[in-house]
Amino acid sequence: MNSILKPFILILSLIFVLYSCAQQEDRNGEGEMKTFASPEEAAAKAKSDLIELLETQKDLNLQVDIGRLRNAELAGLIQYVEIDFTKLVNTDSVRSLSEITGSEKSMIVPFVLENSVVGTAEVGREGDSWEVIGLNNPAVTNDLNTAGIMRDKNAKVTLYEVPNLQVWIYSVQDDTVESYYLNYQNFSQNNVSNLVEFYPVLREDARRFQEEFGDRLKKEKLVK
Repeated sequence: MNSILKPFILILSLIFVLYSCAQQEDRNGEGEMKTFASPEEAAAKAKSDLIELLETQKDLNLQVDIGRLRNAELAGLIQYVEIDFTKLVNTDSVRSLSEITGSEKSMIVPFVLENSVVGTAEVGREGDSWEVIGLNNPAVTNDLNTAGIMRDKNAKVTLYEVPNLQVWIYSVQDDTVESYYLNYQNFSQNNVSNLVEFYPVLREDARRFQEEFGDRLKKEKLVK
């Protein structure tokens, strides 16, 4: 696991516990989580929940400026999907990472003010409805700002998670051109990375991981 993610995982775990407790008061009479007709409606609720969490848990450092968050606007939702690790290992080359994706995980909600991401939330599908499933991810916020991805609030963005290697890759689709940003090996989020250059590196690392841990992967998922 990348060392930079470890403190964020601890922070996110605490946020999840606090948010889960708060959500107990936001359930319907049958104990079910409140759901919404669209991801945008869920995103609006996520923003109000995050503001409330910042107001009530002042000692919790979420790395979010509550004043800027109040004035921030919802940018285009980011599709959050997982790369199929087996496909990655067995596929020599791709024209787009979308060719080797597995299941969609959720949607990332970026709150943007003055071309900068102030904070994020996460909404997920529940049947035909949507619900809030997470509040703020400092790592994602930092990634989006480093790459300057949300300067165009309507950008079509996909976040690809590579399991086991713990790599996040951001894709920005502009008509027929797909640009990638990742912080891995010699590739930096400060610049667009060429798929033809980083994919062989990613695949080789995945292949090595598979060779070393493949037998154990058959029994359990090592890294979530």
